[in-house]
Amino acid sequence: MRNNGSRVETDATMAFIVGHYKSGSTWLSNLLSLHPDIRCVGETSIFPYVTTCSDFRECTDNLFTKSFWSEGGLRGLPRHRLSKWATPVRKLWKPRLKAEERPTTLMDLSVFSQLKLRRTLLQSSSKEEYCLRFFDFLMESFRPKAFLIEKNNNISHVPFIRSIFPKAKLLAIHRDGRDVVVSEKFFLANTEGRTNSLRDSIRDWRNKMEADRKYTTEYGIYSCSYESLLRDGEATVKGILGFLDLPADRATIDDMLRRSSFKFTTGRDNGREQSTSFYRKGIAGDWTNHFSQADKDVFKELAGDMLVELGYERDLAW
Repeated sequence: MRNNGSRVETDATMAFIVGHYKSGSTWLSNLLSLHPDIRCVGETSIFPYVTTCSDFRECTDNLFTKSFWSEGGLRGLPRHRLSKWATPVRKLWKPRLKAEERPTTLMDLSVFSQLKLRRTLLQSSSKEEYCLRFFDFLMESFRPKAFLIEKNNNISHVPFIRSIFPKAKLLAIHRDGRDVVVSEKFFLANTEGRTNSLRDSIRDWRNKMEADRKYTTEYGIYSCSYESLLRDGEATVKGILGFLDLPADRATIDDMLRRSSFKFTTGRDNGREQSTSFYRKGIAGDWTNHFSQADKDVFKELAGDMLVELGYERDLAW
């Protein structure tokens, strides 16, 4: 473990993307990874795991096998290594990012480092120490120039995060709830073979936005919207980098936006749908193609005022 002086330094160089999923957090993480002073971390789910698991062994097993960050754990190692070896050939027909230009995963650590990290985590004596050990290890492994940023997606864990990393920067990205519930419907169907009820999805989005509004003020979260990245990416990224006190020259921002774009990532233009892809359509306002009048009425009943509060509508006459 680091001493107290080093831990303060770690706090000041940590940042977390918090908020509701299917709202642009993956795009934001990919985008920030392209800044030369930032290393992003794929979604680990460490905070929900550590606060709900029965012990640290269960938490570590989940972290190393079930999280998006783990990429399936050691079972996925051959596929990952094969993909890495094939990168020079694949570059011939599709641009490929360097390892330091994309969110890091467990597979970016050697097998020896993975085993060492597991041992280190299992020596923890508290939930807080477990999280500190994890991010200290990643900080030592990847040595970002300015920030190590984890995509967290759990706005409800902000108080816990802040208690461990009091000096960390917190970022949130939100999206029109109508587009969120549509995107969630496709995502759950494709990844888990299920769907939530419309009412449950709307209530979930509203609850997340209420927490977002509360914690933005209480814990100093810098919040932006998915739509602002689409509409005026340069100004939005400049604001985020200003919050992080990082260089924000035009050339760097343009490169970040270009190489994190929907077109660069998928090879498709925004609006060209692939319903089974994680990157399905890449536009705002797609809910108009999916909502019936009954769906609109339910949304207005449960969260119409939140759309107005966030500026997505002027009133309920939509």
